[in-house]
Amino acid sequence: MDLNWLKQHARLYASRWESSEASVSALLERKIRERCTRTDERAEEAMALIPCVIEGLVEANYVDDLRFAKGVLERQRRRGASAEQIRAKLLAKGIAASLVGSLFAEESAEAESRAAWHFAKRRQLGPYCRNPEKREAARQRHLSALFRAGFDEDRALRIIDAKTIPNPEEDEEVGGSGW
Repeated sequence: MDLNWLKQHARLYASRWESSEASVSALLERKIRERCTRTDERAEEAMALIPCVIEGLVEANYVDDLRFAKGVLERQRRRGASAEQIRAKLLAKGIAASLVGSLFAEESAEAESRAAWHFAKRRQLGPYCRNPEKREAARQRHLSALFRAGFDEDRALRIIDAKTIPNPEEDEEVGGSGW
């Protein structure tokens, strides 16, 4: 188990999946432990080489935490995830809090509202409810779903109480719902 062995595993992983520095580091640590368990080799020397391997991946542009974080943000927003959920996911993936903060600072003001509408559509909440007769009875349950997803009360109320579904091409408020 040498530097080339580590580089090979790291490059293979990073070339297949967009990943963060922390996730590649965790993969290498796991690979080292697994191999040491099988072969009775010492892990300390190989573990000390991990920062060097990560640095090489960053220099070769295999790994870029900003690119990774932007990709996660875009995918999660399309799914209807709240800023709170995305922030927690990025921090759990080892992305620096300062990078996460700057990523959300660059985001448009309507992004959270659009995500909330996507979430409501996916979960058939509020104006997307399949059975309009039962919409009022399900109001509290729909609100709770938006709250649990990390959306604030004002936004959740606007969505659940909306009479119409906004046109995603418009940035202005539609039917009092407000993107």
